[in-house]
Amino acid sequence: MSLKRDEWERYRRQAEHTLVSAESDAGQAAFDWASFKAHQAADVALKGWVRARTHYATGHSVVRLLAEAGVSPPAELVDCARALDKVYIPARYPDAYDTGAPMDCYTQADARSAIECARRILGWLDDLARGESP
Repeated sequence: MSLKRDEWERYRRQAEHTLVSAESDAGQAAFDWASFKAHQAADVALKGWVRARTHYATGHSVVRLLAEAGVSPPAELVDCARALDKVYIPARYPDAYDTGAPMDCYTQADARSAIECARRILGWLDDLARGESP
């Protein structure tokens, strides 16, 4: 299956932009938003990959989108996808916790881990894209 490069690049650029924003948020101690944006970056990159290869992908589960990539991902990326899916809702909504707000619950380590997971997923997709024919 050939890759629709224009579609892939459009989504890839947006994913990178979102990940840079996540890194900026982490640098300003907004660890909740950094974690959420890392999820979003992986979500957008995977949607772009699937859409550029096979079909119109929807939803926000990084695990599901990774499964739809058409190539078996390494186990560590599945673990990353699971970790990223865990921040999708609670990083944004105060009622996800009994007390406090997301800004009180996320740490620098959480944000770094989420950003690293998103970077690994984007890197894997970049490697796949280099092997695809136009």
